[in-house]
Amino acid sequence: MKLVLSSIILLCIILLASCASNNEKKIILTQPNIIHLDNLSSASGIGIYNKVNYIVGDDTPWLYELDNNLQIISKTQITPNNNQFKGRTPKKLKSDFEAAEIIIDDQHVKLIVISSGSKKTTRDTTFVINILDNSKVISKDMRPLFDDIKKVANLPATNKINIEGIAVSENNVFLFHRGNVSENIVVKIGRSSFMHYLNSESTIPKFDIFRFNLPEYKGVASGFSGACVNHDNTGLLFTASMEDTNDEVNDGAVLGSFVGTIPFSGLKEGEFTASLLMKNNIILEKKLEGIAISSVDKNGEIKVVTVCDNDDGTSDIIKFGIMVE
Repeated sequence: MKLVLSSIILLCIILLASCASNNEKKIILTQPNIIHLDNLSSASGIGIYNKVNYIVGDDTPWLYELDNNLQIISKTQITPNNNQFKGRTPKKLKSDFEAAEIIIDDQHVKLIVISSGSKKTTRDTTFVINILDNSKVISKDMRPLFDDIKKVANLPATNKINIEGIAVSENNVFLFHRGNVSENIVVKIGRSSFMHYLNSESTIPKFDIFRFNLPEYKGVASGFSGACVNHDNTGLLFTASMEDTNDEVNDGAVLGSFVGTIPFSGLKEGEFTASLLMKNNIILEKKLEGIAISSVDKNGEIKVVTVCDNDDGTSDIIKFGIMVE
């Protein structure tokens, strides 16, 4: 009887681990490889260029560069905030960097780093860094855009904007609002308009808002936590983590993370395919915070690197493959 019950429970978990919205496709995730980093706090965003991993954390002022073996080779201070305790910036003071993405523009390779927007003043800024010489080329107060997004999306006044991911395609920039206590939202902005805005233009760019009803597990809804554009520029890859918390600022118990795809053609319908990240058929109770593509093999398997905030001053880097069928 116990064996039968265990089999039923395992089957239910596997069924829960793969879900789709208005989409017949399914996503298969390969066995994850987890690398623990004691000397990088609260990893929350990643971009990859020329086999170098550029990683930011939500409670650290540094941009870290890691080689292909995930060894830290350098770090550059982004913000002047030096108020750290045991390598972490206190919650009231941290910049809360939650999203990072590589953008190649005018023959320059840059990294966009965005604060979440969940608190005024300390979490308002987007930085653009020229990664070839680690120089800051843009520092932009995003509060006017964040406030406009909140207004147009009709988020309740008591809810905070909470940008957790950014993805850049050939023509557009996508910002991902995490719906801990509200809806999960993807904001689409024209790429040139977004870059003009970052370059100190005062006019807020036009944008479109798309709403997503992401999956739940054990009664806890998942929320966007990271994103990048797919290798063939037909859609988006995303991570959506689950924390048992009822606000945008405080952490909660981590139940796991979904990894999914959104086709550009399905944005209006809120279409996605997602699967729970598991290891040895057990849900991996890790909070994925960012995702980047490292390579694509000849069989079409997408190799990704994800970053994981452990909420204790350490981070995990998790590598796995994605197949969409």
